[in-house]
Amino acid sequence: MNATPQSGHGGMSPSQVNTAAPPAPAAPSAAVQLAEKLAAILDNVYGISTDVHPLASGNAIVSVFLGLLAYTDGENFWWTSPELSHSNPPLLSSALRLPVAAAQLAEHHRILRARPATSLLESELPLLADVIPAQHVVPR
Repeated sequence: MNATPQSGHGGMSPSQVNTAAPPAPAAPSAAVQLAEKLAAILDNVYGISTDVHPLASGNAIVSVFLGLLAYTDGENFWWTSPELSHSNPPLLSSALRLPVAAAQLAEHHRILRARPATSLLESELPLLADVIPAQHVVPR
């Protein structure tokens, strides 16, 4: 029987233990950085809380409200606008500049908040759970 004491490293000598620091997390993509800027403006200027979701495609989504999802590729923004009258279908909207996107999204947020949630669920607006299934989200 071998009576040599075992170290806390499963019998490995100190020179065999990997003491390297874990790899640093990857820097956020340009899309995530721009999405986070949009989220900050919506919060700080308009009082709208949002969620940012990185996508495996490299794009990011800012979830502004039920059915109001803003996409960015790191340069542009696009989203499906709520119909202003209940007789028209939603429209695809876009903005090239951050302040314009924030102002338009805040206005669309105001429109959607005034509607009953049941009408939003029955509309053609995209829902986050339908747009980005778990396998398409990049884990943080």
